[in-house]
Amino acid sequence: MGSGFFNRFGRDLCYDTSVRLRRLSPKTERSNQLDFRSEKNLAVAILRQAWHESVLDLFSVKETSREDYRLLKRKAIEWISSDEEGFSYWCKLADVDHSAIRKRLQSTLKRQRKLKQV
Repeated sequence: MGSGFFNRFGRDLCYDTSVRLRRLSPKTERSNQLDFRSEKNLAVAILRQAWHESVLDLFSVKETSREDYRLLKRKAIEWISSDEEGFSYWCKLADVDHSAIRKRLQSTLKRQRKLKQV
């Protein structure tokens, strides 16, 4: 069972055989569903990251990094508030209401400002 055996039969024992076969097979409805779920998961991840950045408490980060996070927070808030840079597109892809997220963001930021004043 030298290297000749592996070259002839080892490929068939390899775990990626099904992956190679799937790549050669025509697209099916199932693969389209997987692609849609992947895109939806990406959209959800992008929206979560933007949300996290927009509601970040700047006093919870190191003072030396605060200015960087302030800029990140401002950009996230601007992106969520704007219709021009794709926010509503990502919301549609994630199947969430962009106006509801905007209202919740405004409410959260208002509450943060009140806590900051106290």
